[in-house]
Amino acid sequence: MTELKLDRVTLYEFHAQFCKTLADANRLLIIAELVSGEKSVSDLANSLGLHQSNVSKHLALMRERGLVDTRRDGASIYYSLSDPRIFKAIELLIQVQSDQVARRHKLAQKIR
Repeated sequence: MTELKLDRVTLYEFHAQFCKTLADANRLLIIAELVSGEKSVSDLANSLGLHQSNVSKHLALMRERGLVDTRRDGASIYYSLSDPRIFKAIELLIQVQSDQVARRHKLAQKIR
């Protein structure tokens, strides 16, 4: 039983680290950009209006945590999502948040 609990704790700790990685608006924007396919740091910086150094730091963390993969082509490195379900999970969370906002708005209307 203790082994099972330790495995569960380890899984939840891993999950918490994964979620911490998603807890940044710029990283979420990067993920949204990578849905359409692999991109270089400069591609991402240009499309998001961010500094390349900022994008590089985010991508390094995302790579370390397993959210993105890389492919080298000469001097360029291209980034892609390691699993397309990452964006699907984010979309699901956005839907939940949207529903919560709608419920709060509806409740506020009733109170008025």
